[in-house]
Amino acid sequence: MLKIEVIGNIGNDAEVKNINGNECVAFNVASSEKRNGTDYTTWVSVLMNGNGGNLTQYLKKGAKVFVRGNLSVKQYQDNAGQWRIGINLSASEVQLCGLKSENTAPTGYNDPFGGQPGGYNPPC
Repeated sequence: MLKIEVIGNIGNDAEVKNINGNECVAFNVASSEKRNGTDYTTWVSVLMNGNGGNLTQYLKKGAKVFVRGNLSVKQYQDNAGQWRIGINLSASEVQLCGLKSENTAPTGYNDPFGGQPGGYNPPC
């Protein structure tokens, strides 16, 4: 099992989905970096067990988040026939790094199916 941490901006509003009879929250996170004067963006698909509680309403496009969890990487062929690599993260922890509005939001989510709560402040 490979654990990773990602800080980035949500690319789409989070959706509650039912996958194989289990409720989960799905969203994408973009993390950008500049190399040799060129911007590169890496997209990570995130799945969070359960419905995310109160946090889901704040997982909106553009929100900055910290996500920790288990990594899986899959190769696939897109509709144009190009080979792509999909980066997927099964989240054990999600933290909001900042909000665009003055609304008060919960600070995070810990997976009821094995996440490790408390004690760690993400570097947002």
